[in-house]
Amino acid sequence: MTKAKKENKICRSFRQDFPEFVERAEALGVRIHLSKARRRPGHDRVFWLDGYRQLTGYTLRADGMPFTLMDAANNIDKILTQIEDDRAVAAELSIPERFARVMEEFRKIVPLYQMIGEVRIPNGDMGHCFFMANYDGGVRLEGVGDVAKTKAEWRQGETDAAQLGRFCDALEADFARRQEEAE
Repeated sequence: MTKAKKENKICRSFRQDFPEFVERAEALGVRIHLSKARRRPGHDRVFWLDGYRQLTGYTLRADGMPFTLMDAANNIDKILTQIEDDRAVAAELSIPERFARVMEEFRKIVPLYQMIGEVRIPNGDMGHCFFMANYDGGVRLEGVGDVAKTKAEWRQGETDAAQLGRFCDALEADFARRQEEAE
């Protein structure tokens, strides 16, 4: 793969189909790629934002009408605006406040065995947890890096919700420890 291709975060197809959004997407530093799954003639292209959020290629709108090119453009605009607005909000927050936003969403997850739970805040802050026998994961803040990592061992007779609560408490304890070390 050439160096120019590696540095290009926006796929060529997106540049051709939605040139009006390329400059905003580049300014935000997001990655947009074309799904390999539906590259068939007669099917709409499916573009993904940072590998987790579908931008286009829906079959139907919420009202049951067909998803059109105009709907795709509106959806892209809405998502890029959410990112811009959330980054403006996050710029005013401290690192502990940003961490607290991720943890608030983490505690809402309903764990399922062998699932990967992810929290993604529009500004790029994120957390993840592998729901195996042991819950293992961490939190990464955009522009800061990893701010907490932990593991919650499985306990006989404990519910998934209780184990997730223990995992979240351990993440918060690790974050507090790292903050004390940084001071």
